[in-house]
Amino acid sequence: MKKKIFIVAAVFFSSQSFAQQDSTTMDEVVVTATKTALKQSQTGKVVTIINQAMLQSNAGKTLTEILNYQAGIFVNGASSNLGSNQDYYLRGASTGNTLILLDGIPVADPSYISSYFDLNNISPSQVERIEILKGAQSTLWGSDAVAGVINIITKQGTRKITRSNAMVTYGSYHTFRANAGLSGSIKGLTYNMQYGHVNSKGFSSAFDSTGYANFENDKFIQNNIQANLGYRFNSTLTARYMTNYGKYNTGLDAGAFADDADYNNINSNLMNSLVFSYKGKHSSLNFSNSYNNSKRLLTDDSASIGGFAKFAQGNYKGYSFVSELYGNVALTKKISLLGGVQRLANKTDQFYSNISSYGLYTTALGDTAKTTNYAAYASFTLLNFNHFNAELGLRYNNHSVYGNNMTWSFNPSYNIDENTRVFINLSSAYRVPSLYQLYSEYGNKELQPEKSNNYEIGIQSLANSKKNSLRLVAFKRDIKNVIVFYTDLNYVSQYINRDEQHDYGFEIESSLAIRKIGKLVTNLTYIEGVGNDQQKKIKNLYRRPNFTFNSTLTIEPIKGLTLMPNFRFVGARLKGEYDSGPATMPQYYTIDFSAGYQFSKNFRFFADCRNITNQQYFDIPGYNNRMVNYTFGLVAQF
Repeated sequence: MKKKIFIVAAVFFSSQSFAQQDSTTMDEVVVTATKTALKQSQTGKVVTIINQAMLQSNAGKTLTEILNYQAGIFVNGASSNLGSNQDYYLRGASTGNTLILLDGIPVADPSYISSYFDLNNISPSQVERIEILKGAQSTLWGSDAVAGVINIITKQGTRKITRSNAMVTYGSYHTFRANAGLSGSIKGLTYNMQYGHVNSKGFSSAFDSTGYANFENDKFIQNNIQANLGYRFNSTLTARYMTNYGKYNTGLDAGAFADDADYNNINSNLMNSLVFSYKGKHSSLNFSNSYNNSKRLLTDDSASIGGFAKFAQGNYKGYSFVSELYGNVALTKKISLLGGVQRLANKTDQFYSNISSYGLYTTALGDTAKTTNYAAYASFTLLNFNHFNAELGLRYNNHSVYGNNMTWSFNPSYNIDENTRVFINLSSAYRVPSLYQLYSEYGNKELQPEKSNNYEIGIQSLANSKKNSLRLVAFKRDIKNVIVFYTDLNYVSQYINRDEQHDYGFEIESSLAIRKIGKLVTNLTYIEGVGNDQQKKIKNLYRRPNFTFNSTLTIEPIKGLTLMPNFRFVGARLKGEYDSGPATMPQYYTIDFSAGYQFSKNFRFFADCRNITNQQYFDIPGYNNRMVNYTFGLVAQF
């Protein structure tokens, strides 16, 4: 394995020697790092941006497929059948340790066992850009920001003339997608409305190991609508309202290697947010209020496989309410202070029943299954003091069940010159127990939050008028009070705090120009993780590879024609604790190729072929990933 790492690393660095220095990577402005607009060169935090150009060049892909090409991110299920669970692992951390934001507001579904947000609910066509902030970020963002934060920023209205857009695609597994949108302004009001539809016959989620069982295809049908409205009262005060409603129906299977012809999931999600913003000459103030309502109805008439239960149904509802007030003031030209308060309330209502030869079984969770968090935080930022930048922050959190906890962060960086900086990030984070872990039949109200410390050191350099970039980062993460599911000698099970987790690794990212016709974007990630279970060390990065490598070449050989080959390598990884098969899952690679042609000002055609070598691989034993598949599409803008 180490030999293969060195070989790929050699390819990574040698590719830079052939690249000419003349592309378009810039020192972009980010908001997720400090909650204020700031250039990347002014912060020591590790931020990756997926901008609108990158999203357009990946038209036809799902959001998790796009994220899967980024350094440090591995999405288990990104290449599975549409509607499958999307377990996103950032720097090897388990699902629930990455906070998802929508327009800077935390979103999650409290009905899941762990903190989780279903990224199937977000269509890339409705996204303006994505900011990935790595490392422990709980001081500014709160619970679950243990490995990092993914901020999905939706398309906003513009103050320009009315514009419209549409996209139609068709591809493998009889997958049809259609998107349409309208944006513009009317006096002080701006608007952006988007609609998306997906209909796919799909393929069997479960793998037929015999090749003769004729497993049925698991369909996927989705509708999604999003609207953003903005209003400018005057030169300093604005308001913005966002709503996103999505609903999909997908077929499920009985489990690994097991088909089920009548197991279905109807999933819906409604998000609403209202934000008021004041921006003065030396200060700003923001107030946001949001509501998130998630529903899942899983129905299984298991007569098709004759399982233990003849009929089973689970009805899961999650509700989340977030209110936040924060502001920033420039104390001097180089020093600013940010402070804020937040209230986050979660509750769930769950009911499950099944009918078997033993009769009716039911279980419910609701009414008392709710928690409230209050938090206050502050952060000092120092910019360009003799080439030195730093951020120092502190957060106090009060939880309605377990009580209080605090986090801190210190992020110094030094600009060696205008293009190169070195940085060190020292920070802590936490993850609160979920409602299921507190209130279910296995719940434990004595649970404490998982607590972690994060350490990063790195260097980032831009070259030739900021058109090329290289970033190297090493990181380490230590987690205590890990929440685990434990069964004692009397076969009594509940969630407890017990284990420790220690992860470390490094990332290398580069963006290099190729003359004036394109660029080569490459990243390499290595992660190692060890759990400490009652003084016994266990390698436990289940289903997460130690090593990943991505390389995407984007070139425009003639005006209007874009070609984009991609190579992805995923190293060996441990199977899940309860998965079947060998302990180690084999490495694999995929090669993709897409092409687009802008044949007029308003129309662009594209074709995308993924896994063109038809590799058969498994991210979860017993569940299929896509073999060679294609998508053709037409994009129109007026």
